[in-house]
Amino acid sequence: MSGIMHEELLYWQLNSRAQRALLYNGQDEEALLRGYLITEGMAEPEDDVTIVLKDGLWQVLKPESTKTVLLDELEPLASPFCTCMNELGLLCNQVMALDNSAGLHAVLLSDGANMVIGRDVGRHNALDKAVGKAIQSGLKLENAVLCSSGRLSLEMLSKAAFAGIPVLATCKQVGSLCVEYAERLNIAVCCVSKEPICYSSSWRIL
Repeated sequence: MSGIMHEELLYWQLNSRAQRALLYNGQDEEALLRGYLITEGMAEPEDDVTIVLKDGLWQVLKPESTKTVLLDELEPLASPFCTCMNELGLLCNQVMALDNSAGLHAVLLSDGANMVIGRDVGRHNALDKAVGKAIQSGLKLENAVLCSSGRLSLEMLSKAAFAGIPVLATCKQVGSLCVEYAERLNIAVCCVSKEPICYSSSWRIL
């Protein structure tokens, strides 16, 4: 139906325990769940995680020993990765050029050798999908740039920090808490609109 954005609820269990259903657009379930575990601090990118669909319900199995941590407990990113503002501008242009008529946000991840794009009804789930696809493709998150079609809030910064992504960029607004936490965590947050600017950890932008 014209003007109606497609939404679904993804029902899933973690180690046989029911979890809060995720609102999504009905695609890339495995990438979404894998990325969600990482960006919520529930698993590390290198953890052995199994995701299967069984009797219509997504089952996620991960080591019980994996500890869930909080954003304030994260150490600053140690990756020495740097990039240039022109590269961020080109990547953001690719994100903004995507057809958003379906009401979907987009997040692009690139480490120079590999690129993945996550698309979903929410900015956060688009980021989760991109991180999940990055793990599946071998993209190096510690050397990656994240470009979002939407604004960069504290929630987006938090997810990127748990995934170990050192550079974030957008053409839209940037939140004050996003900048505050990014500076503490050694993450560069940039806006590449009319007058490109880096708000935090500017040493990462050559």
